[in-house]
Amino acid sequence: MNKNILKHVLRYVLIICIIILCCVIFKFSAAQGTTSSITSGKFANFLIDTFFNGKQMSGIDKIQKIGNMQILVRKSAHFAIYMFLGILTMCCAQTFQWCKAYKFDISVIFTFLYACSDEFHQLFVPGRSGEFIDICLDTVAATCGIVLVMIIIFIINTIRRKREKNPKALLEKNIDTGIKRKVLFIASTGGHLNELMQIKPLFKKYDYQIITEKTKVDDSLKCEYKDKIKFLIYGTKKYPITYIFKFLANCFISLYYFFRYQPEVVVTTGTHTAVPMCYIAKIFGSKVIFIETFANRTTGTVAGKLVYPIADTFVVQWEEMHKVYPKSVCWGWIY
Repeated sequence: MNKNILKHVLRYVLIICIIILCCVIFKFSAAQGTTSSITSGKFANFLIDTFFNGKQMSGIDKIQKIGNMQILVRKSAHFAIYMFLGILTMCCAQTFQWCKAYKFDISVIFTFLYACSDEFHQLFVPGRSGEFIDICLDTVAATCGIVLVMIIIFIINTIRRKREKNPKALLEKNIDTGIKRKVLFIASTGGHLNELMQIKPLFKKYDYQIITEKTKVDDSLKCEYKDKIKFLIYGTKKYPITYIFKFLANCFISLYYFFRYQPEVVVTTGTHTAVPMCYIAKIFGSKVIFIETFANRTTGTVAGKLVYPIADTFVVQWEEMHKVYPKSVCWGWIY
């Protein structure tokens, strides 16, 4: 999988895991004091029976031992779960292009603030209390998890640097850089596809893939491009009800094509068919180049207005279009 896409997928997975873990912590904190004591008491009793021969103890000694063990169980649970939260938070921070100091600071601040909110929440739970010492313990635990991730990353980077000094490894890396970049060209059928085909000479410079709508005319392109061209469902706005369903279906098909080909760059001349692919590419870290249609000289298209905020490069073919898209670039006519 493309490293850039993998990084974004991993980021969203980690964010989901962090949210789930925070919900789990919230649920434990929402348990009333008696319920929490019963849970920790059962675990403490199990530990005493297993490691301290608790079955041979007298009733009073065992109860006292369980009471002491419960404190250790609760603090250990706090430490373990917040250490795991720190690990997840720091791993998620690694998927962003921040400096190392910011990654550490933001991860610690996030876990500290959540620990504060957790203890504040317990103030309103019967039989529970919010304690500053628990906030400190939770923050220390999270920091341990964060530092652990940093140590592992440091070891991995050290090993990687040593390998890169190897002449053979450098040679293999130089060979790898000769691989053509993956570019996906997408457009609706008709005039938009015709405009896309004007940049046909660029296709061979890349590991390219073409995507358009399936019509009788476009189906003939199969003979020329073979497996280099794929199709979406053709839909027209003249039939709004069926168009909505076809558009939704194309969203899922676009997602499938994106992960199948994993392009580094998506180039499109519009229109509605290409919008879902542009947003999918942007979400997963690929570059988006949108070329506004030659047919519009003073007004923007719906697709252009939708993609303009997320496009890495927005190309117009008329100088007048800068008034509609201020941050666009004009590369002249495509014909």
